[in-house]
Amino acid sequence: MYRLNKRAYEILCAEIQVCAGSDQIGKAEKQIVIKRLEKIRLEQGSPATLDELRDAVIDVYPQFNEKVLRLAASSNQPPSAFSKALGQITWTAIFLSIPVALVWFVNLPFPMIRKPVAEKAPILLLPSFLAMDRGYRGAISSLEQAEQLINKATSPNDIELGAKKAEEAQKHLDNLPVWFLGYYRYFFVNISQHLLTNT
Repeated sequence: MYRLNKRAYEILCAEIQVCAGSDQIGKAEKQIVIKRLEKIRLEQGSPATLDELRDAVIDVYPQFNEKVLRLAASSNQPPSAFSKALGQITWTAIFLSIPVALVWFVNLPFPMIRKPVAEKAPILLLPSFLAMDRGYRGAISSLEQAEQLINKATSPNDIELGAKKAEEAQKHLDNLPVWFLGYYRYFFVNISQHLLTNT
C-alpha cells in the first residue's frame, strides 16, 4: 500500500496552488513541496500521518491551512472494516434492486409493456398472475360463503355475515386489474352474475 493516496495528494496539491506565488521563487517552492509529496506517494508502507504531511509542507508554506492538512490526513487513512462492509452492502442492494425494479416495471398494467413481455419472457409476469389468481380465488371463496349464508340462513346474523362475505368478494374483484378481463373474461362475467343475483 502506498503511503499517500490519490485523494489526499490532490487535496494537498490544490492548497499548494493557493499558497504558491506566481513568480520564479513561488514556482520553485511549489516544485519542492510537490516532489516531497510525490516521494511519499511512491513509498510503500503505512499511511503518512498528519505530522508527516505537515512536515512536508510547513517549512516552505507556514501559512498552509491546518484544516486542509487534517482533511488530507483523514482521506489518506484506509477504509475501516465497517465502511468496507457498508460499501459491500450498498453495492449488493443496488445490484439486487435492478432486477426487482425491472420485474416491477414489466408488471405495470400497461398493454404496451405487458404484451411484448408476455410473448418473450412470460415468467417475469409471475407476480401479476399470482396477485390475479389470489384475487380471483378470494372472490370465488367469499362469494360461495356469502351464497351459502344467504341461501341457507337460519338467523338474521347469517344474512349479515353473508352480506359481509359479499362485500369481501367485491373487494377481491376490485383488486383485480383492469386487464384481467382480457385474460379471464369468462370467469369474471360468472362472478359478476353471481354477485348480482345473490346480493
